[in-house]
Amino acid sequence: MSALIISLWIGYGLFLMLLTWLAKGKNVLLPGKIGAVAQAFAYVATYVSAVALVGFAGLGHSMGLQIQLVTMGCVWFGCWMVYKYIAWPTRRLQEKLEASTPIEIFSKGFGSRGLGVMLGALSGVLILIYCSAVFKGGAIILTSAVSISESQALWILVGLVAVNVLWGGLRAVLYTEAFQGLIMTVGVLLLVYFALRQAGGPITALNGLAALPPTPAANNGYLALSSGPAGFNIVFLMMVTSVGMWAQPQMIQRHFALKSREQAASIIPVSMLVIAILLGGALFVGAISRLILGPDVPSADQVIPAIVRLVMPPFGVQIFALAIVSASLSTASALLHVSCACLGRDVLGGKLEGWKWRLAVICGALAAGLVAENSSSIIAIICATSWTLVAAAMWAPYLALIIGGAGLARSLGWSASLAGLVGALGWYFLAYAPTSLKYTGLAAPGLIGHLHPMLVGVICSAAGLGLGLAPRLMAWNRARTEAA
Repeated sequence: MSALIISLWIGYGLFLMLLTWLAKGKNVLLPGKIGAVAQAFAYVATYVSAVALVGFAGLGHSMGLQIQLVTMGCVWFGCWMVYKYIAWPTRRLQEKLEASTPIEIFSKGFGSRGLGVMLGALSGVLILIYCSAVFKGGAIILTSAVSISESQALWILVGLVAVNVLWGGLRAVLYTEAFQGLIMTVGVLLLVYFALRQAGGPITALNGLAALPPTPAANNGYLALSSGPAGFNIVFLMMVTSVGMWAQPQMIQRHFALKSREQAASIIPVSMLVIAILLGGALFVGAISRLILGPDVPSADQVIPAIVRLVMPPFGVQIFALAIVSASLSTASALLHVSCACLGRDVLGGKLEGWKWRLAVICGALAAGLVAENSSSIIAIICATSWTLVAAAMWAPYLALIIGGAGLARSLGWSASLAGLVGALGWYFLAYAPTSLKYTGLAAPGLIGHLHPMLVGVICSAAGLGLGLAPRLMAWNRARTEAA
């Protein structure tokens, strides 16, 4: 490696540490005052990780431009709808309940410490698994830029994230995320430019995709949504990555930094623009990669690294690697922070400060790193499964608290969470053809077998809310009858 490249990476790491020190807050679990632009970039940087820029973008090689439905969902459902209708009510609820973590909104809102322990354990473990996928995606890209092994790259990233979370707390995490979001934007724009130049420009690239023959994953061609199960997969991937993100603890926690409804409104255009550039650009490159790399690639995870090595000049490779490492660090910092909060505070109880916080972060970082080093699963699948199970357990109860306010019966929280989780898990193993056929040999017939477990889990969770309300409705009806 040249002295310039070494200086670039060392300078990047030192600046992150400096920013962590300057922005650190006294309370490691709650943010201080954060500006709207910084919040927008931090939200998107948490949202769009190496999982999306490497894993999901790689899926575009086999799926074509229909993968951009994921971008549309994230822009409109994941950003616009969240900051229009969900973010500020969440902040008000958090303030009213004096919640330090997203899970405390559930435990205090439903008046059940046990519910908080269950959701904290579920979220903490699944988020650590997701965090391991993020680390793995970043390590894959880092090894394409610098001459180190994947294992070395992985543990360097784990160390940087652990120091950021350990030292700076949530306020520092948000500021470093905002900085990393800016780097990600520059890196993706460079990738799009060089990929389009290699493909002959946007018009030539689109014409080239249109001329490709259909395949099972793109059975209506590479410019249209597929029909049948292939199309279902794209639609449900969009739902998991947009609507399913509403109840993810790491995203809920971002709303804790809001100071007014007006600030939430001002975040909308910035977050929509940034996520459209980041995710839309990476997925577009993934789609046209078939024109550049040909039809045969080792795996979806290797598509973007191969494109980067082929089309970008050496210094451009380093900038894009910085962007992906930034994506990994920003999301991993948020995931490690909220996972440690879930397991340390919501499950074990008590305040997380001093040596308790340091021990929680160190243990969480080591666990995520070990899972990443020993996992052979596809990055995007790990991500989608973790999101699905958390969303199934928390989505309906979360919206119930936002709409109905705190003080709901604990039976509502338990029935909704357990019904959603059991429904999603049962569908994964007994009915969802892409997974159930591998594990049990069973599957629901036809298109029903391709309904995503998140949708089934959310429906079951909503039904659980209804069952929890049934005794109250019966008592109300009985009282009304007696009064008449």
